[in-house]
Amino acid sequence: MTTFTVFPNIKANNKGNSNPYIKDFIAAINNTPDCKVINPSHKNPLLSIITPKKWGDIIIFNWYESIPDFKHGYIQFFIAYILLICMKISKKKIIWVLHNKKPHAEKKELLKKILTSHIANLSDHIITHAEEGLEIIEKKFPSCRNKAHFIDHPTKNRMYLTKSDKEIVKKYDLLIWGSISKYKGVYDFIKYLNDNKINDLKVCVLGKCNSELLVNDIKSVSTPNTTLVLKSASFEELAEYISFSDFVLMPYKHDTILSSGTLMDTLSFGAKVIGPDTGSFSDYSKNNDLNVYVFNKFDDIKDIVKKHHDTKISEEGYSKFLEENNWNAFIRKAISLITSHQ
Repeated sequence: MTTFTVFPNIKANNKGNSNPYIKDFIAAINNTPDCKVINPSHKNPLLSIITPKKWGDIIIFNWYESIPDFKHGYIQFFIAYILLICMKISKKKIIWVLHNKKPHAEKKELLKKILTSHIANLSDHIITHAEEGLEIIEKKFPSCRNKAHFIDHPTKNRMYLTKSDKEIVKKYDLLIWGSISKYKGVYDFIKYLNDNKINDLKVCVLGKCNSELLVNDIKSVSTPNTTLVLKSASFEELAEYISFSDFVLMPYKHDTILSSGTLMDTLSFGAKVIGPDTGSFSDYSKNNDLNVYVFNKFDDIKDIVKKHHDTKISEEGYSKFLEENNWNAFIRKAISLITSHQ
């Protein structure tokens, strides 16, 4: 039996919400023969793995470099730094999953840079979900390049939830969905439409925003053709909105985004996607099985909509991609990678 520790395994909140990536990661490991995750979920995922009895043979860190953003971030930074050294001394195999170019939050940058360098050098393997992640490692940590590997971000197949084009009349040119944060560029894009008096694009924003200030900013620049649905949506509800939209737009800023769970969830519905020319978006814009289009500036988006408005997706191509990159396939690839580089 090979044991695993997966960080951060955060306990679900009062509404039962937890990080779907971590939840699926743990489930996929536990569904693999002779593999088991031994660290339970906890409201403080770092403190919950301080004791060696919670250390598996393989320890997988996600967003390790963002630990300073946790509550009592300076203390947790110190704990994380020492903990990694102790795990290395104990000869545990350490895996770092590199998700972003840098943490989205802009505070405590020095501490985050220290942790990034720390785990890059002490990890046995680095997994990234974007080809650009390999370039980042080679540039910032050239001695670590040989232990960095690209594996597609795992996804699911939810195409059965969406309606075919024959069944529906499109209501929106662009759907922007997901939790609304500053780095996702929602306000910037809506403001761009307003400032440039672009009134021929019908846009729907679907998602919850925890910042009342950001919500008010978005409302203040919304155009008559912008529909705001500021709430979380189930996957069934999301499928409806995607069915009624020509494209899903992710107006993310280029400076932090590398791979995106929202992108993979969107592809799982068989949607056409527009996103920044960076990371996974760039990778999948070159994949002939998918309809992913990239922009360098907001001016590009209207041209993409006009050019590919009538382009149809290949259901066969999407299904092939989604099955080849489901969670079980990801875990098989990851474990094979780890065990073949002992």
